[in-house]
Amino acid sequence: MKLLFKREQTAGRIAAVQFKLWAKIELEGEETAVVSRYGFDKALLVGETDPDLIRKTVFVAIGVLFVTGMLLWAVLNFGTALFFGIVAGGAAGWFFFDRNRETIYVRDLMYGRYFSCVSIIALARKEAYVSGVVAYLRQVMESAKHWGGEEIIDIPALDSEAAKLVMVKGRF
Repeated sequence: MKLLFKREQTAGRIAAVQFKLWAKIELEGEETAVVSRYGFDKALLVGETDPDLIRKTVFVAIGVLFVTGMLLWAVLNFGTALFFGIVAGGAAGWFFFDRNRETIYVRDLMYGRYFSCVSIIALARKEAYVSGVVAYLRQVMESAKHWGGEEIIDIPALDSEAAKLVMVKGRF
């Protein structure tokens, strides 16, 4: 498995310079077979829900719906203008959310995905983060090749204080 990165930046004439990171994984023959066999292309690598992004997406969708609806209402009847406003607002909201989401699926990286970054530091962090996620995927795929069999794990008893902490916290 290989991880490809491309770095880009906007000219920054009107607004501040924006940075883009494009990431894609290249799979070799055996890895492609593992992805197909286990359906890894549909697997969720990183699933983060960002309430701030959802709120911004709703604002974008409503804004586009309002502006499009008002402009079209000048030339069309209200029902038609509202319909096209809803379609335009929904499309704008989906596009905005898709471009800014932190959720990463395996298929995103198989076909290549852009990540927007506000600075070079954010770009470097995103690069390191994606590298770590891909390393995790690589290890999961490697273990999937050898899936099956049995494993016996000895679980030792804890002393009374450690056992109380485990019970209170619900984890080690």
